[in-house]
Amino acid sequence: MAQTSPVAFKPLPIGACFLFSLALCLTPAGTGPARAAEKIRLAMPVVGVQYAPFYFGSKQGIYGAEGLELEFSAARTDLALAALGAGQIDYLAHGGAALRAAARGFPLKLVYALDDKAAFWLATRPEIQNNEALKGKKIGVSFPGDTPHIVLKRFLRKQGLDPEKDVIYVSGQFSPIGLQGLMAGALDAAVLAPPFSALAEEKGLRILAFLGKEVPDAPTVNGLVTSEKKIRSQPQQVKRLVRATLKSVQLYRQQKDLGVAFLAAEFKLSNTIARKVYHDTVGLLTPNGEVTPEKLRDVLEMARETGENNPVFPPADAILDFSFLRQAQKELAKGRRL
Repeated sequence: MAQTSPVAFKPLPIGACFLFSLALCLTPAGTGPARAAEKIRLAMPVVGVQYAPFYFGSKQGIYGAEGLELEFSAARTDLALAALGAGQIDYLAHGGAALRAAARGFPLKLVYALDDKAAFWLATRPEIQNNEALKGKKIGVSFPGDTPHIVLKRFLRKQGLDPEKDVIYVSGQFSPIGLQGLMAGALDAAVLAPPFSALAEEKGLRILAFLGKEVPDAPTVNGLVTSEKKIRSQPQQVKRLVRATLKSVQLYRQQKDLGVAFLAAEFKLSNTIARKVYHDTVGLLTPNGEVTPEKLRDVLEMARETGENNPVFPPADAILDFSFLRQAQKELAKGRRL
């Protein structure tokens, strides 16, 4: 299939459905594309189950009901930020790194918080049975300074290891590549996002730790991030997108069987693995689409792991704008009472 991204981002495959083709793969069944739907270009680091509510909402026609058509693309955070600034994309699903850029003055805000925990698992070869055994071992990460790398470093430090000296990082190991490296023996460990964490366990690899639990002060806070210019110039679009996302998350959370069936179909998983992945990840979702200023501070504090000795901590309302979300919450609550 042809790439539909407005910028030259390379997609990552998931079964037969490629990331740049998700806008096509996730067309609501039986409805066809909505007429005159407003196209929303949404970038995310990789295709992954942590972003499932976006895909799910597209498949269920929730975004279409708001007159929106989501077009997904993949990009590293620095490239996605540049594309957002140039108007080549409309929103980011990236979390921590984008928010740290906002703290440094990049004019963007988080308008919906999808999760408040790190959606990463540390998988190892079977012979590595404890944290001490990681010494001197090769660990696959996405790239230096990215959120998975930062979360891993905090975990290693918490376990009494020196994250700068005791392990060897191998970059470029996004989850599907990292899993392949583990299976081939090229890596001793890797930071994996779902569904690859569950697939690793199925294939006999060891899950040494759920990093979201072990390092609660290193959250990702993925969600909907957009520019201040977008908020000023197209507030109704922002409101409709946030409202649709809130509906998607609620349906995905409430309808377990529907969510599991979606994961199995779209990510080419067995029903058993799909159920495990759903169980592992639904608990990552925020209860109401918001995060606290304290959680935001945790995200910004993580800049120390990239060499910033004095991270910037602007007021929370300089980075968080949940006004659209709260309007949507009131509207949905009112609708339920009618």
